[in-house]
Amino acid sequence: MARHNGDCRMISWPNLVSQLFNGLALGALLALISSGLTIIYGTLGVLNLAHGAMFMIGGYAGFVAYQYTESFIIAVIAGSLFVMLLGVAMERVIIRHFYHRPHEDQLLVTFGLGICFVELVRLIFSSQSQLVRRRRCSRASPISASCSIRPTASPSSASSRSPSAHCSSSSTGPGSA
Repeated sequence: MARHNGDCRMISWPNLVSQLFNGLALGALLALISSGLTIIYGTLGVLNLAHGAMFMIGGYAGFVAYQYTESFIIAVIAGSLFVMLLGVAMERVIIRHFYHRPHEDQLLVTFGLGICFVELVRLIFSSQSQLVRRRRCSRASPISASCSIRPTASPSSASSRSPSAHCSSSSTGPGSA
């Protein structure tokens, strides 16, 4: 119970709306994660906890491809192909041996692979933010943007293993200040 100027209120309306929105956003995120794990388990029969780290590797592969080509489409295709090849290699070399083993073994091996992937990315790219340079925009383009991607998990944290993105946009049109 919070006291404010002698007034005893449980919670303010703006705080309540904010907490409701936060709860709905977190619930939607957890539902998305659980449905993704359910789909992966239902189709493959393997509990894969390395898929977040694999998405991160795809993002960094796209980042490297973008650095060399400055084409977003080529970067998306390169990142997708790299993750596909990594997934096929991971299934053929490691996961195939765990199909008929207990689910705990599958969880442990894919969790360990996820940690290895994250640390490999940190070894190659460092833990510092990577800046994605914006392309030169033509005068007809009203908005330009730059983004940075970075691994978010600390070495002691095992909860979030995917990169976070920070984007900023600025107006470059004739009416911008």
